[in-house]
Amino acid sequence: MVEVTGSNPVSPKPNGYQPMKHARPQEETFLTIYFLLFSLLSYFVLFHTDSSSGWKFFNLTILYHLTFSIFTYTFRLFTPFQIWKFLLPLSILMVFPDWFLSAVLKILVFPEDGFYKIGTVSGYMAGLWSIPLFFTVYTGLKLEERSVSIIGTCFWVGILSLAIFGGSEATLWTLGSWYATGVKMWNHIALYVLIPELILGVTAYLAYQGFHESPFLFRLGIQFLIMILYLGNLGFFYLLIERIF
Repeated sequence: MVEVTGSNPVSPKPNGYQPMKHARPQEETFLTIYFLLFSLLSYFVLFHTDSSSGWKFFNLTILYHLTFSIFTYTFRLFTPFQIWKFLLPLSILMVFPDWFLSAVLKILVFPEDGFYKIGTVSGYMAGLWSIPLFFTVYTGLKLEERSVSIIGTCFWVGILSLAIFGGSEATLWTLGSWYATGVKMWNHIALYVLIPELILGVTAYLAYQGFHESPFLFRLGIQFLIMILYLGNLGFFYLLIERIF
């Protein structure tokens, strides 16, 4: 039956109806506090402890995954928790492009940093990719909530991705992590990698938006495709910038 209040009919809710999950008003505040505290802790660990750089990055990476998952789950930050779950398998798969660059093309170096390696790649990299990609995916969702067009959202996500990964290229070599070698660079930033990293941020956002509620194996397949796309882009732009131009 249809209930009528005044002159406005109200349709009954269908079976299985669930209201849309909107960000809680304090979600951005909670995340800001979390990342501020994590940044301060990271500064202390990186610059004021005596362990090797590899163990520093590993400890911070593990600490991020443990604290972020517990923090977002405890405070019921649904969207950040779902993003974390989606990005973790992708982060593990991203070892393969780094492995290709360091072992096959030999244009990426992971120096001896005191930590175990996966092939030629420092082991902590399997979890480190989640952190920058979280910002690109979450920013895309926030822009979409503000009714920014899909083209505009992808544009700004790409710019943010370029800024984050470009900044990492410019600074992480000073901390004893990976660095580029034998390629065209500007301020320690390898030029061939910039467009692939821009595309990576956009595809991670689009993949989450389209498939984060899919079954695990399907999501894993999508994450594998993102990794393959990134690896192919790296090879193509390496050829374009280093060999053709």
